[in-house]
Amino acid sequence: MDHRSLKQIDILRHELKALRYILDNYHAGRIEPLAIPPCEDFQSEQGRRIWQVILEARSRAEAEERLRELEFEGVDVESFLRLSGEQYYTYPALVRERAAGIRAGRLKVEPA
Repeated sequence: MDHRSLKQIDILRHELKALRYILDNYHAGRIEPLAIPPCEDFQSEQGRRIWQVILEARSRAEAEERLRELEFEGVDVESFLRLSGEQYYTYPALVRERAAGIRAGRLKVEPA
């Protein structure tokens, strides 16, 4: 069986891109609900918490306000909110694919 390794920092970086895309599109109705990876597909605690904030908020503005109130290790929330997620449309699927690979044992997560 082919085993590949992923670094935790790379996982977080890709999850943040997926979340940025979701933030830009979820409340505007421009992303199909099935295209959003489930919370458990996010490998990082930061990713799961940001996912939760975005999907539980009633609007994008509320999500952004709630995110600004939180502090995440390894995540600059203001930089995250300043970025545009438009070009990150492939990242939600990448999060889902990597989670499946990790669960199946094809991918291994290495510490930073």
